[in-house]
Amino acid sequence: MFKVFAFLKRNRLLLTHDEYRAGHVGFHCCNSRRLKNIRGYLVNIWSNETLQKKMGKKYKTITFNEPKNFLDYWDGFPEVYFDNKKDWISASTPEPTRATKDGLSIDESWTLGDGPFLFDKVENKSDQFKSNHLKVNETVVLPVSRPEKKICKIIQFFKKNSLLVDKEFKNEFLNSYNKLFLEIPNIIGLTVNFRDKNIDAAVKEFFQKNAWCFSEEGKKERKIFAELWDGATEIYVNNSEDFINGILKLSKEKGFNELQEKLFSSLWYVEVDENLIVLPNRDPSPDYYFR
Repeated sequence: MFKVFAFLKRNRLLLTHDEYRAGHVGFHCCNSRRLKNIRGYLVNIWSNETLQKKMGKKYKTITFNEPKNFLDYWDGFPEVYFDNKKDWISASTPEPTRATKDGLSIDESWTLGDGPFLFDKVENKSDQFKSNHLKVNETVVLPVSRPEKKICKIIQFFKKNSLLVDKEFKNEFLNSYNKLFLEIPNIIGLTVNFRDKNIDAAVKEFFQKNAWCFSEEGKKERKIFAELWDGATEIYVNNSEDFINGILKLSKEKGFNELQEKLFSSLWYVEVDENLIVLPNRDPSPDYYFR
């Protein structure tokens, strides 16, 4: 799969975090979910009550070297799935149609014009907004089981220990470290994502050459953000108490702590509200038109 994380800040001159949440999930997704050949679409928005607030001083026992003000860089980030890069690039071309009794018809209400009002607007460019689109390479450790109720999602962000080469790091991460998380009570999903080293892997050919991401300011800001983390693990549980109890228990195990000290230079967690827009489908795509 070609999977992209798109970190977005709200337009802080116009919106609160909750207003942004309503606008992104309630309106923007109704149009953006129509991207051509999309195979999956999730939107993660950081929860109003942080994990640090829930855990108090205990939060510091499960994290180290967390970047300062990390949540100031973004309010939410969609995850989009495509079969390949070609499909991802073609998705930049609008397809404003909807299904009707007469087949596909142009939907006159379709628009992505809300972007500059909803997201962090680029100064003096009313049609552009800032975004951090980054390609990630995923490994599904435990497929997500989705009950008919709201579940809890915790994202573990991490920065690789610079003393380790990539192959050694990923091998030990996937074969030893992340399997320990399966011991967390009532865990119902676990997905590991390693950020692509090329920060242009998702934006090249997708955005036009005059887009903010290719400007000097855009390249600088994107580089600063990307260098904060090398990957993110999506942890699904029934509720935050299950995660807290499980991670605190793991943090008391010598082997777990030794692995973390070996693998990472920094490690921290963010609880998010996940909004499922298009259920990810990793099976081969059909040989017919689909939406």
